[in-house]
Amino acid sequence: MVFDAGTWWLIGILLTALLGVVGALVSRSIFKRIDENSTDIKEVRENYTPRKDHKDDLEKVRRELKEVRSEMRTEIQGLSDDIKEIKETCLRNEDFLRQIMRLEGKMDELYRYIIGGGGRNG
Repeated sequence: MVFDAGTWWLIGILLTALLGVVGALVSRSIFKRIDENSTDIKEVRENYTPRKDHKDDLEKVRRELKEVRSEMRTEIQGLSDDIKEIKETCLRNEDFLRQIMRLEGKMDELYRYIIGGGGRNG
């Protein structure tokens, strides 16, 4: 098969057109991405805050956290002291029951004394 000059021109034109179409499609997708990135960058620049501002806020939060920790420590120490005092001054369940039983015994004796006449000479 022999190609003459007109055939080569036709192949060249078709290849050029094909390359042009492929190049247009590729550049369209690339430039679309670039435009999207540009809008994202613009949005970030409009909405960002400097790192220094966050650093100041972080220091403020740390100071507040230290204050809360020290307050919690003093409160916990106070509660611990209260618990120790309660342990020292309050009755245990067994002690309470023992005292109630003694009181009931004395009441029984008093009741028997009253029922029995309680020392009447008569």
